[in-house]
Amino acid sequence: MTRAPRRTLLAVALVTLVATTGCAAHWAYRQAEDAVARGEWDLAVARYTKALEKDKKNIGYKIALENARIQASRFHYDKAREALAASDFEKAAEELEIASNYDPANRSASDDLKLVRDRIRKRQEEQEERAAFEQTKARAQAVARVPLPVLSPRSPVPITMRFEDGSLQKILESLGRIAGVNVLFDEGFRDKKATVNLSGITFQEALDRITFVNRLFYKVLDQNTIIIVPESRQKRTSYDELLLRTFYLQNAELNETVNLIKTLAKMQTVAPNPGLGAISVLGTLHQIAMAERIIESNDKARGEVLVEVRILEINRNNLKRWGLDLSNYTAAATLSPTGAENEVTAGLLNIRAHLLSSLNRADWVVTIPSTVFARFLQTDSNVRILASPRLRAAEGKKAELKIGTEVPIPVTSYTVGLSGGTNQGYLPATSFQYRNVGVNLTLEPRVAASGDITLQMTAEFSLLGDDRNVGSEGNPINVPTFLTRNVISTLRLRDGETGLIGGLLQGRDARSFSGAIGINNIPVIGKLFGDNRRSVDETEVLISITPRIVRAPKVTEEDMVPLRVGTQEVPRVEGVHPALFGPEPAPAAPEAAPPQASGVAAPAGARPLAAPAPPAAIEPAIPTPAPAAALPPGAGSEGSAVSSSGSAPDTRPTGAILSPPEVVLQVGQTGAVAIVVVGGRDIMGVELTVAWDAALAEVTDVAAGSLLSLDGVPVAAERAIEVGRARVKFSRASGVTGSGAVAALTLRGLKPGSGSLVVESLNLVHASGSERPTLPAPGRLVVAP
Repeated sequence: MTRAPRRTLLAVALVTLVATTGCAAHWAYRQAEDAVARGEWDLAVARYTKALEKDKKNIGYKIALENARIQASRFHYDKAREALAASDFEKAAEELEIASNYDPANRSASDDLKLVRDRIRKRQEEQEERAAFEQTKARAQAVARVPLPVLSPRSPVPITMRFEDGSLQKILESLGRIAGVNVLFDEGFRDKKATVNLSGITFQEALDRITFVNRLFYKVLDQNTIIIVPESRQKRTSYDELLLRTFYLQNAELNETVNLIKTLAKMQTVAPNPGLGAISVLGTLHQIAMAERIIESNDKARGEVLVEVRILEINRNNLKRWGLDLSNYTAAATLSPTGAENEVTAGLLNIRAHLLSSLNRADWVVTIPSTVFARFLQTDSNVRILASPRLRAAEGKKAELKIGTEVPIPVTSYTVGLSGGTNQGYLPATSFQYRNVGVNLTLEPRVAASGDITLQMTAEFSLLGDDRNVGSEGNPINVPTFLTRNVISTLRLRDGETGLIGGLLQGRDARSFSGAIGINNIPVIGKLFGDNRRSVDETEVLISITPRIVRAPKVTEEDMVPLRVGTQEVPRVEGVHPALFGPEPAPAAPEAAPPQASGVAAPAGARPLAAPAPPAAIEPAIPTPAPAAALPPGAGSEGSAVSSSGSAPDTRPTGAILSPPEVVLQVGQTGAVAIVVVGGRDIMGVELTVAWDAALAEVTDVAAGSLLSLDGVPVAAERAIEVGRARVKFSRASGVTGSGAVAALTLRGLKPGSGSLVVESLNLVHASGSERPTLPAPGRLVVAP
């Protein structure tokens, strides 16, 4: 191929490319022009930009693009102002940012963008502050610890107890010794016989049931001591701790909430703080819990309603006027001999006397109607006045709308005037009060949790009437009168439902006739010769109300669940009182000695009980207890057991106690005492030696305790009962873990007196060896005559 054809092909390609580019640019420009005609400025900017990219040297495209960018900036700026009017700050910020990007020279858009972003930031900070308050409140409730004393950690294993007609005091003492708790009694406590049969419950549950059945209550004095008190209002007042707490309200009315707390929680010491919107209460733990539930259920955000009101007033006027009407229905004859000016004044003729002799008809001037009007007129007009306001009202708060004119109304009062001690009479003093004449509308909404809206509506429509004279003849006083229509109604509507109130109709029918006397009595002609007028005016008002819920009260499921608050005599909220035992401390070193019972000073009038040293704290697993095994035959009228099973690992030392530590018998009668192991692990056998004062009592039987027999596994026994000493060995096929009685001794009184009961040795047999737990403190044996 030669050079000439190549150059020709290159030129053709170049021309084709230029033509194609020019066509594409022109086509984009045409699309941009169409978008401008439709007012779509964003699309116009995009098309102009494309056209300019295709033809960068086209000055017309550049000018059109700059103009489109300016118009698009103004368009988005107007959109931003509309969003600001609707309080949509996010949308306004977006539109202002677009407007600034289109036209950087639009300083109004950039300045407003800064202001809107500041408002958004402030609103977010306010929302974060409110959320921070709610989070602070939630954290305070989560970590709040009731400042009441609790017992030190004890074994939470289930307890099995059986007493038949036993001493109530001994039952409570035995229960305390099982848990290693000192039990004191108020001076008003009276011992009595009681029957207890409890199985598979904790120490706290057993204590609650026994005290409730026997009309008692207890109070924790310190980590190792409780006191038993007879149930009465006076004792409750003396022993119940008072707590002080402040609640910060967010939405509820302060005085209404105070009245609710006083009425329902039976609290008299309730102090409001209007400045902070807070309520400080002083009461017992259960009263404060009831006050908290009352406040949480009632401190809800008020419902808000946007009410669209349309007021339509229709005035109908129908006027008819017909007949022949003279310009004046009067005729007069006036004597004017000379025709001079001021000859006739005030109906009198002023002439010289010599002219009277020459009077004739020519000296009289007659006045008659000079014009006759023929009227055939009918007017029919309808006037519609429409008002369409929007009212936003909070629940229980009134929203008022006034459309009209303020009319002054004079109000006169009289006072006694004194001058120099002399009565000058009554002196009037006039002041003015203004009344709105037009439309007065008052709405008070209430939003139900179901979504229904109740509107208390008061509407007044008034018109200004004619003035009326209310003064005396010498002192006229004109005051305005008013034509008023009032509506007081209650509407119940759903969200978005429209209610219509109509029928407020006021009418006026007026007829009048003017003409010569008697003409109107002539048939047919009388209707034509005279001025007949008939006017019919009607005014009707229609009210259209459409409520829309902006915010509804948030009622949760917890608010509708009833709260158990005890009885009328003893208010009590379940789950509020802290656990009887405190949290478990960190495990002690194996060589650490078990804690000893602390000496606690009892309140005035309390009867102290010499309690043994409590065992070391343990934490075994709590399985479902098996049915309680009966005490061995001949165990007497009293017995107790603490049992548990499971194999939770525990490295703390095992302890043992006597229950009860003091055995009281009568001569010839029998009683029982149990050796209780606390924190036993995998026990397969027990080797035990017990010694007592042989002159006072004898041991008739030694049986396996409930810890060994509670799960139904057979227990083999080897007994050697001597005078003043008993040796016994129990064994079973599988191990048992927990706390409870491993042996029960039945004693019979022989001779009055007192002595000791000592566990000389105690060996617990495991699968891997044996263990010697801490021996219990010596018990006391008392035989009464």
